[in-house]
Amino acid sequence: MAVEFRITSGARSGARERFEKSVVTIGRHPMNDLRFDANKDIDVSSRHAELRSVDGTHVLHDLGSTNGTFVNGSRITEQALHEGDLVTFGAGGPQASFHLVAAAAQAATPATRVEADPAPPRATKRSGDGGAGADAPAGAKAGAAATALPKTPPKASTEVRIAAAVRQQTNSLRNALIGLAAFVVVAGGGAAWVMVRQAKLAGEQVAALIATNDSLAKAFETRLRQTGVAEEALQAARAETERLSRELRDRQASGGDVAALTTRMRETQARTASLAGTDYPAIAAANKPAIVFIAVKMADGSLSSGTGFNVLPSGLIVTNRHVVQAPDGTRAAEVAVIFEGRRGEWQQADIEVVSPNEELALLRLRRPGNFPIVNGVARDVRGVQVGSPIALLGFPLGTGTAGMDGDIDQLKPVASMNIGTVSKVLDDNLQLDVFAAQGSSGSPVLDARGLVIGVLYGAARESGGRIIYSVPAARLAALLPADAAGVIR
Repeated sequence: MAVEFRITSGARSGARERFEKSVVTIGRHPMNDLRFDANKDIDVSSRHAELRSVDGTHVLHDLGSTNGTFVNGSRITEQALHEGDLVTFGAGGPQASFHLVAAAAQAATPATRVEADPAPPRATKRSGDGGAGADAPAGAKAGAAATALPKTPPKASTEVRIAAAVRQQTNSLRNALIGLAAFVVVAGGGAAWVMVRQAKLAGEQVAALIATNDSLAKAFETRLRQTGVAEEALQAARAETERLSRELRDRQASGGDVAALTTRMRETQARTASLAGTDYPAIAAANKPAIVFIAVKMADGSLSSGTGFNVLPSGLIVTNRHVVQAPDGTRAAEVAVIFEGRRGEWQQADIEVVSPNEELALLRLRRPGNFPIVNGVARDVRGVQVGSPIALLGFPLGTGTAGMDGDIDQLKPVASMNIGTVSKVLDDNLQLDVFAAQGSSGSPVLDARGLVIGVLYGAARESGGRIIYSVPAARLAALLPADAAGVIR
């Protein structure tokens, strides 16, 4: 029994690799059996994983890869694979579905024999023979040679030669027509075979996608039982994959074109698998204590709020420029912050830096302490790609979701987590598909490693809070002072 990996995302999307061996090595190194693109599939390690097959059981082993191996959205060390399982190599990396196929039969090609023409018979010299042997008299030899010369046939008449030519042309035309008819039959049969084969392959692809959907549904159920965060987003993602699965079945049953639906299904499965495979509780645990609620009083007496996050134990807060500065350039008269989960523990802050080019500002706490910081700030977003999972931690709708109960002096803020994916990567903007609202400004955008890869600053008005803009991490890293360089990863 052979195994086949059908690559559904990444630089080699659409490729199929079939193997009939007990150990299949997987990674970016050219010596691997299943090789990914060394320059584009950067989430895959050089030697990422191995598939080991024994007595019909196929077990996938992670080889200590940097970004992990996931089966149906769950990170694994080793796991038996079954028909239709979706394997992700690195969080947000390329994906491939696993399949069992019958081993291809190899027809034996018989050896071709080439035989030489038989040699002409040789004359035999016989002693005492009076015939045309080697010792025959010269006259006898000449007579024999004359006797052996072929006779010239009589020349055919003109009528006979014309009839022969006509017969030859007629035979050639008949042979050409027979050949053409045979070609038409073979070509027609070949075209029919190709159509049947393509229909069969399309059916196999649809069956594989639906099987993968079933596996993802199980992974979703497991993830929803494990985590208490972002259930709404996971449920919405699962509903989308189930809807596409039903539509795909109906389209196939009616004989309609399934190509466009198949593409959409693969894209949706890649997105939902990355969501299901991300450890959001770990991301929250590593970063939530460093999130701050920011209260601002402007020079004209108006009040507003925003979100920020701490990058130095002594207290250096990152937020948006517009949170602490009016459009006309007037800065806030007073700024205070309170860390997530700390009731009534307000800290006064000074505006240290307002970027003239980016939607970023830095606040320095007046009373230094030993405050929690985020897990780290990514140096750049080179490893981030469209479809990568992300999380936001902040206070959308301000005190409405921050846990306010009575007097603001007794506020105990509780940050909300919302999850989504990257929808566009630009040098000056990391666009996200995730929910945010007023009050979220300054929220950190966190990747699957729990690192800050962006700072949220706005949304498209017509998107209903679903198309979000953020400043990429490289712009933040360039703004941070020297004493905060240690937080950059």
